[in-house]
Amino acid sequence: MSAIQIELAEKEWEIVEEVWARVEQEIVYLATLNREQRLAWFREHQYPHPISFEREIGGTVYTVNAHFSKGAETADGKVNRILNQNITL
Repeated sequence: MSAIQIELAEKEWEIVEEVWARVEQEIVYLATLNREQRLAWFREHQYPHPISFEREIGGTVYTVNAHFSKGAETADGKVNRILNQNITL
């Protein structure tokens, strides 16, 4: 296993701490729910499928449609692959 050290500016560290605090709050809340309630919470908070939206920027309307391959590499796998390729210890 490799160890990675990241140096953050004070403002960046404040953001990380805020995110961790919010994640911990959600974990505590989810722990109070039964299985059906947790599944309902996850369904309510997941992104709609497919992820599509329109935005107007400078008078031009842009339409974005996202499609995901079922056999595609996961985000976790991709991050690990990139880190392993680009970090030499």
